[in-house]
Amino acid sequence: MSRTVVVIGASSGIGLATARAFLDQGDVVHAAARRPIDLDGAATHSLDFTDRDAVDAFAAQFEHVDALVVAAGTNIKDRRLHELTYERWDHVIDANLTGPFNALHAFLPRLGGGTVVIIGSVSGSWTDRSGPAYQASKAAVLALTRGAGFELDGAVRCTAILPGVVDTEILDNRPEPPDAETRARMLRPEDVAAACVFAVNLPPRAFVPELTILPTALQSIGKTT
Repeated sequence: MSRTVVVIGASSGIGLATARAFLDQGDVVHAAARRPIDLDGAATHSLDFTDRDAVDAFAAQFEHVDALVVAAGTNIKDRRLHELTYERWDHVIDANLTGPFNALHAFLPRLGGGTVVIIGSVSGSWTDRSGPAYQASKAAVLALTRGAGFELDGAVRCTAILPGVVDTEILDNRPEPPDAETRARMLRPEDVAAACVFAVNLPPRAFVPELTILPTALQSIGKTT
């Protein structure tokens, strides 16, 4: 029997690949994002998940959801501590932490027996050059997922997926975007999507609290975003 899967951040990158992966296995997929979504077979929704009223209204459309995947996020070019303004800090925290909290909070009453997967980053655990705002937001997302999983105690499975560097458009926000040769050695969005599907497809007796997935060529391309 097909399941109902909601993927937030599904207009590109990891989110789009994840929505496509669940479609490919026969699930009913609702794909949501701020930007237009080009994905045949999915129900698509315009959503800014930093807007709490909008997220609440979106969640209210559903009676039950089997899986919620939150894959939206961002980083900025002016990411070094001395470059951070209050506005840039708020922008990163809103997109990477507040948005996932909004989605989790809104969908929780509809997820009984289901699974939440939030895309974090190894930046939340490892020191790198992604910037203090990004690292702080991803560390907090990991703590949010851990805390939610502990409190829900199996009523809803909560998984944090922690990718290393992935070849997506967010890399264009690096101070010096990588070249094509470097990108070719990175993870692909489909690799992270496969991890999401794995977490959701586990039998109800098992779950993955955290899953780190890294490119094999880790040392030669850097760790993360």
